[in-house]
Amino acid sequence: MFHKNKKDDSGKISGEHKEKKHGENAAGAKEQAECDNNAATPENSTEEHACDNAAPHEAKSGDNNAEASEQPAAGDNTGDKAEAAGAATKDEPVATEEDKRLAALADALLKAQTDLLKTKEAYVRAVADFDNYRRRVNDERPKNMIFAKGDLAKDLFPVLDNFKLGIDAAEKAHPEAKALIEGFAMISAQIKSALAQHGITEITPKVGDKFNPQEHESISCMPSADVPEEHILFIQRVGYKIGDRLLRPASVVIATAVEPKK
Repeated sequence: MFHKNKKDDSGKISGEHKEKKHGENAAGAKEQAECDNNAATPENSTEEHACDNAAPHEAKSGDNNAEASEQPAAGDNTGDKAEAAGAATKDEPVATEEDKRLAALADALLKAQTDLLKTKEAYVRAVADFDNYRRRVNDERPKNMIFAKGDLAKDLFPVLDNFKLGIDAAEKAHPEAKALIEGFAMISAQIKSALAQHGITEITPKVGDKFNPQEHESISCMPSADVPEEHILFIQRVGYKIGDRLLRPASVVIATAVEPKK
């Protein structure tokens, strides 16, 4: 009896299971039919396509939202850079009209200082040149004065020459006019003394002196047995000098050797 009941229960369970499975199949067939009907209807087809299109759009929109959610990071970096640039701009001083005016004044001052330095150098150079010129003039002034005196004395030399020639001629032609001749000789001596006070001295070589080309001028040569060769035989005209400067050489005749008789 126990086995019989167990068999009846198993059969009952199996029947319930079949009924449940049959019900699920029927429900699934019903749902499939509804889906087919909906697919056959144009409105439902459009909605289905719309749904299909919406799905990718929603997926794409989701991707864009994801990218957009990532963008603030880059935006934050750009913002930081902008803030840094703004801070740097604020830190840099802005050139005003006053700054420009001060800069122009500084440039003008620098130019003026440069010009002043150049002018000072030129002034120092000019002062040095003037000092050298003044020293040179002071050194050359006595020489220039001597040269000026020499030029004046050269105009008096012919007068002294004529005095000497006149006295010599008077002594030979009129020995009785001794007092007159002595008077003219005294005047000639006074003129020579005045010249000597200014450093002008007479070059008066003697017969038999060695010929000196620095002070003597040879106007002729004559053979002489009494005077050695290349020595002064005759003085034609005296010479003059002032200091070491020769104003006029003495004109002389030089003796030469006498040729032996054949």
